[in-house]
Amino acid sequence: MKKLWIFILVLAVIAVVMKLTVPSVEKHYDVATEQLSEFVEDKFMESDDYNEIIDDYGIDKQAAMEFLKQGDMYKTMIRYSVENMLVMKDYVVCNVGKITYDGEVYPLTLGIFGHVFVMTDYIDEIQDASEKLEELKEKYNK
Repeated sequence: MKKLWIFILVLAVIAVVMKLTVPSVEKHYDVATEQLSEFVEDKFMESDDYNEIIDDYGIDKQAAMEFLKQGDMYKTMIRYSVENMLVMKDYVVCNVGKITYDGEVYPLTLGIFGHVFVMTDYIDEIQDASEKLEELKEKYNK
């Protein structure tokens, strides 16, 4: 019986700590914006479409990326999108940021123990889909 009370006490302490360390909505916005910004930067650096645009105007790709970083224009747009699309669901000991896309609701962020984690599976799926689209465009444009 004593072990049961110790177990219950430990669970109660963990639950209280979890409740006290639930991250704020702003932290979810910050982390999601940072992850999605990194994704956009990576896609920009890899994209052939941007290569064509940059080549047409004689701009160095690295210089164009530095220009975007200085102004943080893309981060501002991503932050605005995240703030308007991310809906927070509070579960007392944690919270989840969800987005709705094409009628489906997807969890994007998980906040627990003071940290926010981004469900990178969705970002990976977006990247995989865009790579497959590029392959199809190359295949049928030949």
